[in-house]
Amino acid sequence: MKLSIFFIPFAFFIACNMGEPKPEKNMEAPEAVAPGYSSGLKEEKPQKAQDDSDTESDDRKMIWKAKVSFQVASVDSSTKEIQNLVSKHKGFISSMNLSSTNRRISNNLVIRLPNDEFETLINDLKKGALFLDELSITSNDVTEEFVDIESRLKTKKEVRNRYIEILRNKTGSVKDVIEAENAIREITEEIEAKEGRLRYLRNQVSMSTISLNIYQKVKFKAEPEIYEKSYGQKILDSLKNGWTIITSLILLLANIWPIVIIVLLILWRRKWIVRKISKRSDS
Repeated sequence: MKLSIFFIPFAFFIACNMGEPKPEKNMEAPEAVAPGYSSGLKEEKPQKAQDDSDTESDDRKMIWKAKVSFQVASVDSSTKEIQNLVSKHKGFISSMNLSSTNRRISNNLVIRLPNDEFETLINDLKKGALFLDELSITSNDVTEEFVDIESRLKTKKEVRNRYIEILRNKTGSVKDVIEAENAIREITEEIEAKEGRLRYLRNQVSMSTISLNIYQKVKFKAEPEIYEKSYGQKILDSLKNGWTIITSLILLLANIWPIVIIVLLILWRRKWIVRKISKRSDS
């Protein structure tokens, strides 16, 4: 009896130990990984999200523009250097406007170049500046308008094709055919307008624009006073003008002398007839 009492707790202790799972020797606690550190495990979903973001960024239609203004030592020499730089970066100058005042000489240029040369050319242009007045870069995202136009074009072309099919098969009445022709004409005009806008956007997206102003400071020069002729000079000019008019009339008569002779003959003939009639009436 005493032996059984001692054995029951011992058996209960063994059974509890057998119910608990034993830790495996190869299992280790995972190490903490700091943010930004790769543990070597591949994470497919985050990589896919990053790829989608890159794709969306690549598909964006952006119009890039820059406005630059700076002082140069010589406008003429700087303009030549700018022309060489633009040609080097595969661009072209679409307009140029040279002007001068009594304080400065300025040249306004509009440069068009590929997007991948945009930033590099701006950096090269700044190297020739004595003093940088302004540098601003703006972008316009036209992706939504671009996609909207393409979608509308697709829809309108499908509608036009359906009207063309009606005309081809002539399944409707004469009224339907006339309405289809008018609809095709209107839709075609809308398609051409949309395609024109799309071409403009593609041109603006593919090429960046730089509005450049360079200026050269010069010593102040007073503007010349307005010259007013004297009274004697005005009389002399009037006499010259009168003589010019007379010589012009003489030359005109010399050019039309046959007409003058004909007119004189007509007048003489008319006078002769009048005299003859008057003599007969007197007799």
